Amino acid sequence: MSILHLVRHGQASFGADDYDNLSPTGIQQSIELGKALAKQQSTFDYVIVGPHRRHMQTFEGIKEGYASKNLPTPIMNNDFAENQLMEIAEYFIPQILNTTKTTKQIFNECEPAERHDKFLELFQIVAQKWMNEELDLSKPGFEGFSVFRSRITNALKSMQKNLLDKSDIMVVTSGGAISGVYADVIECSHEEIQKLNFGIKNVSISEFSMTSERFTLKAFNSSLIPEELETFI
Repeated sequence: MSILHLVRHGQASFGADDYDNLSPTGIQQSIELGKALAKQQSTFDYVIVGPHRRHMQTFEGIKEGYASKNLPTPIMNNDFAENQLMEIAEYFIPQILNTTKTTKQIFNECEPAERHDKFLELFQIVAQKWMNEELDLSKPGFEGFSVFRSRITNALKSMQKNLLDKSDIMVVTSGGAISGVYADVIECSHEEIQKLNFGIKNVSISEFSMTSERFTLKAFNSSLIPEELETFI
């Protein structure tokens, strides 16, 4: 039996021109997670990182905090890329609001303190439409919900086929991908998947046992860093 330790990346740069970059808090979170893992003497014999910059930055922070303990060289796996909901939301929010303004222009006109909540409100509307396959994704060429779910399912099947000789596998990825794994293991509704996605803490760990027959949830959204550092974006 193998144990998958799915780590969500540290806090990214929400509101910046380049979201795919850890914030200073995200870097600190990653280092603190590495320290916590070293303190509890966690060991890993295989490491997978998703293809985004924030995934590798998170792993590098974990490695720094892990200090003298060895971590395997990470293997990049595109199947653990985040879904494209952030990009999809940016594309479709102006359509929902029936405006020719860009998403950036829309939120630049909001008071800074209001931008986060306003974006999440509209993001959730787009997310629901995406999961219900109600958006025309053909022109922008985005990945549909069913395609995303199939990608995660195929990633898990590949791990069952090729990594059962590994006892503890760290996977550094994003909240959407972790929610996708959860939904593949535990039958749940679209609404439950969306709620899970918004509730996954940065650098939290979700654990699943893996055999050739099945995956079983062991722990979900466990945080090992100080409470004052916990974030959700």
